[in-house]
Amino acid sequence: MLEFDKLLERVAAETRSSGGGRRVRALLPEVEPAAVERRQGLVAEIASAHDAGIGSWPFDDIHDIRPLLRVAERGGACLSGLELRQVAATMQAATRMRRFLERNAEALARVREHANALGEHADLVREIHATILESGEVADEASPALRKTRRGLVTQRQSILRRLEKHLGAQRGTDAYVTVRAERYVIPVRTDAGDVRGIVHDRSGSGATLFVEPFDVVDANNELQALRNAEEREVRRILEAWTRRLAAEVEEIRRSLEALEELDALHAAARAGASMRAARPQIGSTLRLRQARHPLLEMQLQELQQQIVPLDLDLSDVRALVITGPNTGGKTVALKTLGLLVLMHQAGLPVPAHVDSELPLFSRIVTDIGDEQSIEAAESTFSSHLRHVRTALGEARPGTLALLDEFMAGTDPEDGAALAKVVLRRLVRQQATTLVTTHLGELKLFAHAEPGLANASMLFDSDSRQPLFRLQAGVPGSSNALATAERLGFDPTLLEEARGERGNESGRVESILQALEQERRRLAEARRSAESEQREAERLREENAVAHAELSKRRDTVLRDARRELAELVSDARARVERTIRALRESQASRQAIREARAELESLGTELQAMTPALPAAEAPTRAAQPGDTVWIRALGREGTLESVLSDGRARVRYGSAEVMVHVRDLEVRGRAEPAPAAPKAPPGGHEVIAGDADTLLELDVRGLDRQEALAAVDQFLDRALLEGSPLARIVHGKGTGVLRQAIQKHLASHPNVAEFRLGEHGEGGSGVTIAKLR
Repeated sequence: MLEFDKLLERVAAETRSSGGGRRVRALLPEVEPAAVERRQGLVAEIASAHDAGIGSWPFDDIHDIRPLLRVAERGGACLSGLELRQVAATMQAATRMRRFLERNAEALARVREHANALGEHADLVREIHATILESGEVADEASPALRKTRRGLVTQRQSILRRLEKHLGAQRGTDAYVTVRAERYVIPVRTDAGDVRGIVHDRSGSGATLFVEPFDVVDANNELQALRNAEEREVRRILEAWTRRLAAEVEEIRRSLEALEELDALHAAARAGASMRAARPQIGSTLRLRQARHPLLEMQLQELQQQIVPLDLDLSDVRALVITGPNTGGKTVALKTLGLLVLMHQAGLPVPAHVDSELPLFSRIVTDIGDEQSIEAAESTFSSHLRHVRTALGEARPGTLALLDEFMAGTDPEDGAALAKVVLRRLVRQQATTLVTTHLGELKLFAHAEPGLANASMLFDSDSRQPLFRLQAGVPGSSNALATAERLGFDPTLLEEARGERGNESGRVESILQALEQERRRLAEARRSAESEQREAERLREENAVAHAELSKRRDTVLRDARRELAELVSDARARVERTIRALRESQASRQAIREARAELESLGTELQAMTPALPAAEAPTRAAQPGDTVWIRALGREGTLESVLSDGRARVRYGSAEVMVHVRDLEVRGRAEPAPAAPKAPPGGHEVIAGDADTLLELDVRGLDRQEALAAVDQFLDRALLEGSPLARIVHGKGTGVLRQAIQKHLASHPNVAEFRLGEHGEGGSGVTIAKLR
């Protein structure tokens, strides 16, 4: 009824791991003060650290490895290489988190103590990474036997290929090649050409080509398969050994995983609280909410670009509150807001309310909100309502919160009012905190006279016939049914007849309530006006006093300092100019002396400019850069000639004998003031360009970019590499399907600044890297 599950889904969306999300969805309200204080304190500490700039928590690469740990525990099983890498990645995340908390121990003292179960797994991670490659393949260095077997595989494969190439050389006029069928090396042989004796493993779709394993390589292929089988057995043995190793450490690994997930859940609570502008209310004996907001309703209204009306609620002096007012005026929302915020608070989540709010801890919440009529159970709405009321009476004690909507509605008003009075009296006597909404007029008078009860109403603007959604304590409200009907376009004649049909007593009560509301509004407006005028008068008086004192204090000081600084400036400038002229005469204007004099004068000019108050310069007229313009390249701090402007906003600029590609917004037509050189921009996608001197190999990583982004990054990278003076540039594109590699190499082939390029060799990244030599 209170939609706590939806609220938890909202918080779970802030988690970074599946386990963290599960922990958030499983949150339940605590009833012990120490437990609530502890979790609220942890979330508040994380929020404070975030406000202090500690925001980059290492939650990357946390995998749900519980199923893998169970496999390892069972024994006799074998985890794959990729599964072992997942375990290693998660344990590496635990190590990173442990060190992160150690670095920020002062700001995150509680959190660090809470997460002391995080283990130190650096050695385990390092050993797995040394044995299992990122692809999940077992590395050659995993064992001497595996290294020997794989070397034998390479040698045997090369021997087979040499033999098959001899057969291919004998088939003149054919476009033959070595291929594989059924894990055996074969060559294609046309049925109408050649004479190769061997085993046919396959034929082409047309039947014109046979794939033949020559007899002289059959034994070699058999030996190759034997080596493959040996490799597979050794890999299996290594993986089984690693699985047994993890089984021995499974408890420590599981504790680290649980600590990571708990930290993820706490961090998500802090992030969700920040997005909801939530706070940590005090735990006390009084229920007092200030500027409380229903978080789910607020999100819905924000999507509609509307503002929520905050709820102020104070039960300091009473046990029960009877809320009245118009339909669609916010009575039910007030109940839901209180109930949901109580659950959030006791589950350790920040509450969207002012920090001065105070909430007691409840051990039981009984709600009756909405229509639970059941046709199958032959139960009416009123019967369902009575069941909840009976539950509230049975649970009524200190620590019980009862939220009863449309209290005792759905039956005869006289009977309903009588039953409502005795139930409210019992709930108050048993010290249950109770909020009910009602349209029963008798309950308004009862709440006014009965000890422990109070009235409250949702405000209604009688002029615009619109609800204001604000709760007013101490005053009962009118249902305004006729006003609402008038706003919705009911026939005025019907409304007039309805007013005549109302009983005299009912009409008199409604008139009194409306008069009270009008008087309250008038007094509230007068009070706001008086308070505003008083604040404005105080502000002006304070500003005038401060301004007068400041002017009197600074006037003489500013004039005295200005005269002294000006005299010193003129005297120093005169002396430095005379020294420069004298030095030129004595040195007879040698080149070195002229350079030194020019430097001295430029230094003097810089100091004079720095000491002279800056005046706002008139803004120079601007125009778009055009081909042929001499332009200033902001990112490089250089001049060049604009060659062309592409449709996507990039511009090609010639700089010396090279060309660079920059965005047109990073250019200025020459003649404007030259800006200080800015740091070179990083290539698209956030992939770093590693700069160095002329002998350093620059590197660009474009993995994860699409084709267009990658080519744009390559252009900018090559321009930067050329200006850095590097002879070589290394572009990391990964292996994958080869589409990105082909696109980059095709682009390099036509690039004016690339002399040649090649794939990386062993130790350089292989086919996942292209090395470009620059002109």
